[in-house]
Amino acid sequence: MLKVSVASYSFHGMLGSGECDVFRYLDLLRFRYHVRTADIWTGFLPAIDDDFIGKVRRALDRNELTLANLCVDGPHVWENDPDRRAAHREQMLKMLRAAHTLGAKTVRIDFGGTDGHTMPPEAFEYIVKTYREYAAICSDWGMKIGPENHWGWDRVPEYLEAVKNAVDSPAYGHLYHLRNFYDEPERGEALCISYAMHTHIHANSMPYAKDVIRRLANAGYEGAYSVEHHSGVLEPERVDWQLATVRGLIAELDMEGYEEYAKPSFFEGVYGK
Repeated sequence: MLKVSVASYSFHGMLGSGECDVFRYLDLLRFRYHVRTADIWTGFLPAIDDDFIGKVRRALDRNELTLANLCVDGPHVWENDPDRRAAHREQMLKMLRAAHTLGAKTVRIDFGGTDGHTMPPEAFEYIVKTYREYAAICSDWGMKIGPENHWGWDRVPEYLEAVKNAVDSPAYGHLYHLRNFYDEPERGEALCISYAMHTHIHANSMPYAKDVIRRLANAGYEGAYSVEHHSGVLEPERVDWQLATVRGLIAELDMEGYEEYAKPSFFEGVYGK
């Protein structure tokens, strides 16, 4: 049975308006969406001290939830300024301890690099060195760590492949945000599927998500298929729709089989009319 989840970022609008916090999010997972796997974006963690993280862990346990991913925004690996790089590293080490306490299976932290296709050798060497450090920690704690192709250098398949090969650790993986690359989308998708540790399935991916799910399953992916909604409006209702669609796609694959290219989904036929 393929696992589904809902990313807490799906409720970022409600977070901003004060209508949702991490504890309400966990209750929504259990009692509205009936999933057993959480996907926490760090925007929902106003503190990462032992006391607060302990409360979140108890809420996970109370709702009988496991944490598929801790999605870290804020600290990322590369900054041009050495002092900022060092500060990001120190913050990330604290995040890893929090992830361990929360029982996270995977942790996402980005490469950095807002200037597209211009990763200099100095940045590449530092990124590889830092991920090796993080991967060693995660390996000891039974977690995986890696980037997500959603901004900066993370969206360049060439860089994703080079860093993956250089880090060369079983504790290094990728959070696959479906088909979000600057270029070479086919190369990027094949690469990310080959070592995916977690997924974010956004609303715009519904027309093609079925075959991506099939390919992930055939590649041996065992993580969660995590709905991530972005509109910031009517979030509970729109997540209802998006999650139900992903569940429907999985049910179709279970019925049809995973061997061949996925047939057009029922939903595609309805929305295409």
